[in-house]
Amino acid sequence: MRYTTPFRTFFLGLALAALVHLPQVGKSAETINMLALDTTSGGMKNVGDRLHYGIKFAVEEINAKGGLLGSQIKVFYDDSQLKPDVASRKVLRYVAEENVKFIMSGTGTHISKAMTQVAEKEKIIMLNYGAVGDELTGRDFSRYHFRSVLSAAQQSGALAAYFANTPYNKYYILCQDYAAGYAQANAFKSAMSRFRPGWELVGEGYHPVGTKDLGPYITKVNASGAEVLISGNWGIDLLTLIKQGAGLGLKAKIGSYFLADPTLLATLGDAAVGHIAADIYMLTEDTPENRDFIKRWRERKMDPEYPYPAHQIGKSYLAFMFLAEAIKKAKSINAEDVIKAWEGLEMKSIVGPLVMRTCDHQVITPISVAEVLKGPGEYYQFPFVGKPTVIAPEKGAVPPGETGNPRCK
Repeated sequence: MRYTTPFRTFFLGLALAALVHLPQVGKSAETINMLALDTTSGGMKNVGDRLHYGIKFAVEEINAKGGLLGSQIKVFYDDSQLKPDVASRKVLRYVAEENVKFIMSGTGTHISKAMTQVAEKEKIIMLNYGAVGDELTGRDFSRYHFRSVLSAAQQSGALAAYFANTPYNKYYILCQDYAAGYAQANAFKSAMSRFRPGWELVGEGYHPVGTKDLGPYITKVNASGAEVLISGNWGIDLLTLIKQGAGLGLKAKIGSYFLADPTLLATLGDAAVGHIAADIYMLTEDTPENRDFIKRWRERKMDPEYPYPAHQIGKSYLAFMFLAEAIKKAKSINAEDVIKAWEGLEMKSIVGPLVMRTCDHQVITPISVAEVLKGPGEYYQFPFVGKPTVIAPEKGAVPPGETGNPRCK
């Protein structure tokens, strides 16, 4: 009996040694859990839904090729209701109950700000694929936040660079009355002064998100003699602006941040013709990579309502692929490893090279600006954006010293 314990210890040691050399099946089979939180109810529901379509398509393609780091990606999709407190509570719940390691959103700077605060507390990565407020990469910077789409300043810079080469000199700014709206306006004024000294700002206004009657604002634009109206409105607010503007005889050409949206353009019809859109992704970009992306989307038929991956779908797809590239480079889902890998990372994409600037975690990339043309076109029967003018990255990018981020001096 006195030999029982030594023999048991010997065989236990052999068993443990064998286990050490077995493939880590259980570990690799675990999913990498993520949360996509956008407004999927109310007046902006369509925007959130399509952002989620882009993520779903990216995840499907990645998982079909073996996933990331040998694991499948699992994304939970939920509704932020466009309320920061709701977003914060949901992030905390998914972290606690589903062990999510990455969170993401694209609707509302105030939502991304609230989610980033939770990400910093929980030490997880926050992917921003749509919120444009400059403070997110500026004064409110967090190491855990990465924006893989354009900031308000970048879109403003691209619009300013575009209009600087036109004969228009009188401008009016009308944006939504929240953080992103003011960021868009201030950035445009700064960029326009840089590209077109002597331009004239003939008026400026802000309205609450979801305003149903923009008539009083449009009347002021008409009275100002503006040749161009710059507006950061998105979703239903952009629809209202253009539709009511057409009805009230708006003469100014609209420079928009979010007009390459087929849902809006199908509804607006000829009322949108002649207006200008600027964004990171345009369906009409004539590159081999983009045409292949469109072909894959068409073959998948993820949703018959969206036969082409325009606007939000392309943007969120693009952003998620950049995150996946950072995780692959990091060879880890640990936040600190991903941060180190993503800073300075360059990736070839469907819109050209993406570079994640180290100091503020803002993607630097070429920017597309295009005019809405009468239909039918290559993709749709209704008016849609034409082939874009590509603005060089340095014209859209905010110089590091002007970001308000102390890391970018």
